[in-house]
Amino acid sequence: MGTMKHGRRPWLVAGILLVVMAMFAAACGDDATTTTAAGSTTQATTARSLTIALAEEPRTLASWNAYSNDGHPVLRNVTEALLNRDPVTNELVPELATSYEQVDPNTWRFHLRQGVTFHDGSAFNAEAAAYSLNYVLDVDNAFPMLQFFGGIVATATAVDELTLDVATDIPDPILPLRLYFTTIPSAKQLQEDPARYEDTPIGTGPYKFDEWNRGQFIDISANADWWGLRDTADAHGTNQLVSDVHFVFRPETEVRAGMLATGEADFARFITPEQCEAAPQCESTPTVETIIVRIDTPNPVLADVRVREAIALAIDKESIMNDILGGGEVANQIVSSSALGWNSSLEPYPYDPTRAAELIAEAAADGVDVTAPFTFAARTGFILRADEIIQFISVALNTAGMTGVTPQMMETAQFEELWSDMGYANVSPDRAFIGMNQHGNEMMDYAGSVGNYFMCEGGASAYCDPAFDEMAKTAFQQTGDARDQALQDLAAYTYDTYPIIPIGYPLFNFGLVDGINWTPRMDGFILIKEFTFSS
Repeated sequence: MGTMKHGRRPWLVAGILLVVMAMFAAACGDDATTTTAAGSTTQATTARSLTIALAEEPRTLASWNAYSNDGHPVLRNVTEALLNRDPVTNELVPELATSYEQVDPNTWRFHLRQGVTFHDGSAFNAEAAAYSLNYVLDVDNAFPMLQFFGGIVATATAVDELTLDVATDIPDPILPLRLYFTTIPSAKQLQEDPARYEDTPIGTGPYKFDEWNRGQFIDISANADWWGLRDTADAHGTNQLVSDVHFVFRPETEVRAGMLATGEADFARFITPEQCEAAPQCESTPTVETIIVRIDTPNPVLADVRVREAIALAIDKESIMNDILGGGEVANQIVSSSALGWNSSLEPYPYDPTRAAELIAEAAADGVDVTAPFTFAARTGFILRADEIIQFISVALNTAGMTGVTPQMMETAQFEELWSDMGYANVSPDRAFIGMNQHGNEMMDYAGSVGNYFMCEGGASAYCDPAFDEMAKTAFQQTGDARDQALQDLAAYTYDTYPIIPIGYPLFNFGLVDGINWTPRMDGFILIKEFTFSS
């Protein structure tokens, strides 16, 4: 596919395709007739097990990691948030909250679901929700979840048994979106056994955590006391069709794809287009993800804007998206047109290796040590063919005159220590790091990316401009068209300073065995309650 042109892409504006939903199911172990969204029926026999092959193991099973690509396949099935997204319309819908409203510019009120219990038997109520949310969002705990709050401080308070207020230090019109991203762990566990928070998740979800054999597998099983078996309209799925799930971790795409052919897995995530086409079933879908290159601007070499521009011009983005990844679109900014604040007037940075070499030579002539050693890194098991991409880019940068750039693949935990270092001030000027990662804006609002990557205290920011921060704080408080324009202005502001180099909007490829009915969600979550079966 070619470079993105002006205008919004139809597949994003229209939303995702209809997902097949189970409306009726009998108790586990009994035959059940399932009615789909299209009105047809399929015959499910007994509740079955699923084996899901993932590219990477979670770095942690703490609830704050439920936003991430390594964490949410497990955690979003075990823990739940106040809100979720409708798998058909993509709109915010009730989950642990049944309704919500803004009661003043700084406060949102959530009315909570009755009769919900955590997997440890403790009651879900406003007091428990407030305690857990305040723990997860505590600035002193500094969990990476805070990246998506853009410096906004949120505090939860129980009004009564089932009424929860969440107040922010400045008005935040998208707080419900941020809280859709924030699952709620057991307050009882946090109070009585906080040491287990990282490895033993306790939530309210349709599946309970059973076991984590590190480096091998994670097992979860159906929660017989899940509220969704009672409040079926709000559940958007059922846990009666899948009794237990076995997650295994295989970083090699060919191994994950091969497991489908041998019957060792029912579902394989993040495989190549060719492997997907060869699978019994293939789901290849656009995403809200953007492949990006982040540059350490505190570094004395990378602080030179000519060097950063040269990096942007030296990267052949079309070749990466088309030849290495086999599909997707070249990106013009860190978010796609699915996000409010996407600026259609910005063009993707062009591929101009001649100009890149000239800029490097100009910087060298002024005494910038462009031959200094740099690590160009990506994390394993996430971006498809990441090892090929970073080698490809490293050769391009060396050719342009940055002759000390060396590619390196890193395990998730090692990479995240360098990527999510909680603010510009924590980026050492001498660490010589350039990173490639994939950023998803599941909130579909550019503020979620700005606060994380461009503000001085952003969790993944290696850039700082106090004037930009003030613009951002004002933009975050806007609504409607004024918000859209203010966010677009932020994108334009950073365009010529090159702290982030967008590469492209990739496709995600999923392989499935025959008999499974599943449609990818726009937010990328793999929710087991949405699986149905035709055999």
